[in-house]
Formats: sequence, structure tokens, C-alpha cells
Amino acid sequence: CRPRSRSPASCSPSSAPSVASAGRMTKLANTLALALVPSSMHGAALKHRSLAAKPASVSMMAATVGPAVDMASINGDDDLATQEKTLAMAMSLELSGGATGVVSQKGNFVGAFASAWGALGVMYILASPIKRLLPIALQPFASPGDLSTLGWACYAAWVAFMGYTEGYKAFQLKFCPMVVNRAMTLNCDPSARPKGYWLHALLAPFYSMGLFHATKKRKIVSWAFIFGIGTIVALVKRLPYPWRSVIDGGVVLGLSWGATSVIAFYLRAVLFGKPPAADACMPGV
Repeated sequence: CRPRSRSPASCSPSSAPSVASAGRMTKLANTLALALVPSSMHGAALKHRSLAAKPASVSMMAATVGPAVDMASINGDDDLATQEKTLAMAMSLELSGGATGVVSQKGNFVGAFASAWGALGVMYILASPIKRLLPIALQPFASPGDLSTLGWACYAAWVAFMGYTEGYKAFQLKFCPMVVNRAMTLNCDPSARPKGYWLHALLAPFYSMGLFHATKKRKIVSWAFIFGIGTIVALVKRLPYPWRSVIDGGVVLGLSWGATSVIAFYLRAVLFGKPPAADACMPGV
């Protein structure tokens, strides 16, 4: 650099990249503004043109965005409006810093591990009491005479009731889909991680259950569920045999149903890309 002919700012090593970055952002902004113009304003004839003769706006957007989107999928779409909207969305991500082109492998591993820890941790919480309660629930089967005919009828009715109300309606339809959806929110792009992400990942099972960082209603329901289960367990322990075995039989079925539902929903989301259609109960921003 020659100080006599150039200003100090122009001699800075970071000057050229800054100017290039600013120029690229200006180009992105101008092209995005063009992209937001409805397709009808480009002329009705443009809608019938072949892919080889795309409007200038789409071609300019594609050249500007680069690897931020899957260009093969864009080129295979005959709908001009769809092309423009997709590319405009990618450009807005580029302007905001959300589209990086290459995702960190470390971030992918951390997110996948956190979501697995959340879902499988909840499954373990539900399944761990089964080991303790199952032998008690099976005691009457070792000595059938301990229960009368009415007692066995009560046992069967209670197990069926708990299977339907706790296992199917409470766990399968409501609680477990919400748990898996919340766990899957931990598997996000590193640039999109919210504030407090590492705490959520560390306490992923409790985060997935909605005990914190959830809507007010979800937190009330989740904490009431935890305290309710604890109270029931404390009361059932005071029941004499064989009625404790009857109650434990229904509880074992309900918990088994819940643990199985969590792992089934999680594997379906991971292996087939089909997460459950349930509200994750995330708090408003």
C-alpha cells in the first residue's frame, strides 16, 4: 500500500472482504425486492415460457443464492410462482444469516444426541417403575385362590380401564406425541439454537416432558401429572394384598403403553421423517 495515494482505510487487510460482503448483501436485497413482485406483474406470457427461458428475476435469484437451496428441485418445478417464492425465502434466510450452505456435522450430532436423550430418557422414566411393580402385579397369578371370582373380574376391569384411559387416551394420544415433538426441537441447526439451548439439552427428558420452557398450561399439567403419580404410588403402597396387586396391574399396563408409545413415535420420526402431529407447547416469544 502507498499511504500517499491511498487512505489508511483502503490499506486495511479486511477492507476488500468488507466491501465484497456489503456488495453481496446489496445484490441480495435488490434481487429479493424484485422477487417479491407478483408473477403476474412480469407479464402473463412469462407463465408459459419454458425452463430454458426463465424470467430474469428467477435466474438472478438462483445465481445470487447459490448453494442455499436445492437448485435441482427448483429447476424441476414448472410453476414460476413456486420457483420465485422458494428462492425468495432462501434469499431472506441468506440476508438474515440463517442459510450457511454447509451445516456443521458436530451440530448435527449434538442435536441428534440431545433429542435421543430427551425421548429415551422419558421412556426410561416411564419404564423404570415397571420392574418393581410387575412382580407385585403378578402375585395373584401364582396363587389364583387369593382372589375370588369378583376379585378377578375387578382385576380385569381395572386393567382394561387403565389401558384405555391412561395408556391409550393419556399417553398415546396426548403426552407421548408432545414429548417426542419437544425432543425433536432439540435437533435443530446450530445457528437456530435458542437461548438456553444447552440447559434444555442437558435436562432433555424434563424439557421434553414440558416441566420447563413450555406454555403455562403445559407446565401446570406436567407438574400435576408428576405429583399425581407420586401420590398414587404412596397410597397404593398402603393397600393390603391382593388389592395392591390389582391396582399395580393396571398401573403396569398404563406405564408400559406409555413407554412403548414414546419409543414408537421417536423411531417413526427419526427413521421415516414423520413426527407426530401434536403441539410441542413451546412458550411464546
